[in-house]
Amino acid sequence: MEEVKIKKKASASKIALIIISSILGIFILWLIIEVDLELKTEEKLIAMRDNILNTGEVDMSLETKGEYQKIERVMKEYYKEYISYYDSLYQNDYLAIYNLFTKEYLNNKTALPKLLQDLNSYQNNADEALDSMIKLLDEREIKLMFIDADIDYYHLDFYKELMILESDDETIKEWQNYKIENKEKMENIKKMLEILVNNEDMWYIEEDNLYINDEELLQEYNANYYQIFDNKPNLDVKI
Repeated sequence: MEEVKIKKKASASKIALIIISSILGIFILWLIIEVDLELKTEEKLIAMRDNILNTGEVDMSLETKGEYQKIERVMKEYYKEYISYYDSLYQNDYLAIYNLFTKEYLNNKTALPKLLQDLNSYQNNADEALDSMIKLLDEREIKLMFIDADIDYYHLDFYKELMILESDDETIKEWQNYKIENKEKMENIKKMLEILVNNEDMWYIEEDNLYINDEELLQEYNANYYQIFDNKPNLDVKI
């Protein structure tokens, strides 16, 4: 009888071991599947980010779930906002103003005084766009968005990898320098406009040429142009 009892106990231990092993195996399999799914989701989000950076376009539809959906939403809202400031900058900087200097636009001499009057507004809009982009590139601001979105801290490292680029510090410096450059070149644009507005009887447009009938004004206009650009103007300026 004793031998039978021992065999029964041994058999129960084997069953328990099999159950535990099965549970452990299922858990390991589930863990492998979850890790693989997370890696694929992270790769998908990185590919989304790279596509935004390459195209400048943001599709706001969400393709992920759970905590990753929170991250995706933050990323897309972030880049949508950044791109809107970027577009605003290039609608208001000195290049945007100079690109108005076409023969069609300059022939409408009544538009020039208003453009001159609006230069400060253009300058302020460009500065606001630059300041906003610089703020968005700041690492502390990016981490605040993570906290505000109530994302699980388990995902913080991936979030930082996704949102904080190695080039961000360099980009901040470039925008800071561009803010100074834009202000300086906007002053040159202003002086060119003032010459045209204050001396409207001293110049005219013919074909692709801007003719200024005064040597001193011509030299002053061209000097301001070449403070901005080192290439040929879109309109040849001559006396």
